[in-house]
Amino acid sequence: MKKHLNVVISLSVLAGSMLLASGCTSSSTSTAQSTVPSVKVITINSANAVGASGKLASDQTVQVVSKIGGKISAVSVEEGAKVKKGDLLVQLDTEDLLQQLDQAQAGLTASQAKLADTEAGARSQDVQAAASGVEQAKAAVNQAKAGVSQAQAAYDLVTKGYNHAKNFYDQGDVTSDELDKVTLDFEKAKAANDSALSQQQAANAQLSGAEAKLGLIREGATANALEQLRADVTAKQAALNLVQIAVKNAGVVSPIDGVIVKKNVNAGEMAQAGAPLLTVVNVDKVKVEVSVPEGMINSIKEGAKGNVIVPSVPGKTFEGTVSFVSPVSDTNNNTFPVKLTVNNSDGTLHAGAVASVDFGGSSSETRIEVPKVALVQKDGKSVAYKLSGDAVQSVVVQTEDKNQDWVYLKGDSALKPGDKIVLNPGDKLTDGAKVHAE
Repeated sequence: MKKHLNVVISLSVLAGSMLLASGCTSSSTSTAQSTVPSVKVITINSANAVGASGKLASDQTVQVVSKIGGKISAVSVEEGAKVKKGDLLVQLDTEDLLQQLDQAQAGLTASQAKLADTEAGARSQDVQAAASGVEQAKAAVNQAKAGVSQAQAAYDLVTKGYNHAKNFYDQGDVTSDELDKVTLDFEKAKAANDSALSQQQAANAQLSGAEAKLGLIREGATANALEQLRADVTAKQAALNLVQIAVKNAGVVSPIDGVIVKKNVNAGEMAQAGAPLLTVVNVDKVKVEVSVPEGMINSIKEGAKGNVIVPSVPGKTFEGTVSFVSPVSDTNNNTFPVKLTVNNSDGTLHAGAVASVDFGGSSSETRIEVPKVALVQKDGKSVAYKLSGDAVQSVVVQTEDKNQDWVYLKGDSALKPGDKIVLNPGDKLTDGAKVHAE
C-alpha cells in the first residue's frame, strides 16, 4: 500500500466542550481532511490442472567480481545504469602492475637476444680472437720448452759438481763450507728445473684450453645449451603473459547486457578477489517458476505455451514458453516445479512480482490460491482484505502452503474465485476503510 490510511480527526466536539467550560459564546472547529489510499489488488483465480502460480525472476543475475585484489581507482556506474557486455564497470589501480610488466618485458627481450646470438653461431671476429689465443698459447709452450731445456742442462751440470764434491768431502779433501756452497747451488738448480717443468705443464694446459675454445666456437652451441636457452625464453614469456593478464583483469567489465541493481564498492576501497563488487541483471526475458500438482504434470511439455497473468500489470496477459519440466517432485508438498520464459524486451515485468499461469484446458480438481503478500497476521490469524465497492472488508482465512510465495485456502472460505483482494495491505489497513484500487 503506497499510502497509510489517515483517520479524520474532528475538533468540533472538543471545542464545544471547552466553550461550555469557560462560558465563552464563541466556538472554533478544526478538521483534518482524510486521504483515500491507493492500493494494488489481485483477482483470485482457482488453481486446477490447467493453472498455477509463482513469482517472476530475472533471466540472468550475475555477481560481478574481480579476479585479482587491489585498490579501486574508479567505479564508472551507479545503480540503475544500463550496461552492455564488455563495458568497463570498475578499474583497479595498475601502477605496480605496469612496473612488473616493464620488468617482465625487459627480461624476455634479454633472453631472446641471447638465444638469437647463440643460434646465429660465432662471429668471424670471435673465431679470429680464439685462433689468436691458440697461437699465443703455442708460443708460450715453445718458450716453456726452451726454459726446461736450459734448466735441465744447468741442473745436470750442478748435479755432477755436487756429486763430485760430496765424494771428496767423504775423503776429507773438501771442507764442509765448500760442500755447503755446492749443496746450495744444487738445490737452486733443482728448484729452477722443477719450476721450468711446472711452467711447461701450465703452458700445455693453456694451449689445450685455447684449442678447445676455438673448436667450440667453430662448432657452435650444443643441443643441450640451445634447449636451455629456449626454455628460459619460454619461462620469461609465460611470466610476461601473467602480468599482462593481471593488467587486463584490473579492468572489471560487465559479463552480460543488463542493469546494475546493486553497487557494493566505491573508489578508494580495496577489492578482494572473488568478492562481489556489483550485481547485474538481465530482464529482457523473465522466468516464472510454478508448482504443478501430480495430476497435471504429464499434460505439460517443454515448448508448450502458457498465459502469464501478473497482478501488478492489470489488464494484460503475457505469453510464456515452458522451458523446464522437473522430473522430480518437491519433497515438501509433492508438486512439480515448472519454469516458463516470458519475453520482456519493453521492461514491463519486474523480477519478484507474483504471477499466475493458465495452461489452457480444464480440470475437475479446483483449489483457491492467493499470494502470501496479500495476507497479514492479526491476533494469530491470517487476514486478507477483500475489495467491496470502494471499501475493503477484512476476511479471516485458513491456509495451506503451496510454495514459498503462494498458499491454498482451506475450508469454507469467504473468498471466492473472482474476488479482488489487496496486495501488501500492511498492518494499518482497517476493516471498512475506503481505498482507491489501482
